[in-house]
Amino acid sequence: MPVQSVCTCSQFNKEEHSFLKELLEHVEIECPVCLNILTDPHLVSCCGHNFCGSCIERVKASNGSCPMCKEKEYQSFIRSVQVYCSNKKK
Repeated sequence: MPVQSVCTCSQFNKEEHSFLKELLEHVEIECPVCLNILTDPHLVSCCGHNFCGSCIERVKASNGSCPMCKEKEYQSFIRSVQVYCSNKKK
């Protein structure tokens, strides 16, 4: 579920709102195909977007073009995705 669809300004204090806004602007953790949090993330060479490994393989098998930029020739690379949590104990 996209974070944007469940967050409203009135639900969070100023600090939490700032953190969520920053998260939405800088972190790509949602697969554009299934709209879930990335599982087995793959980065595609054509446009640099991330997809779940199973989603990008399914797309390649069905029509072959990138779901975001429609490029026919591309490679997918396994990518480690790290998410920074500002509340992590030091």
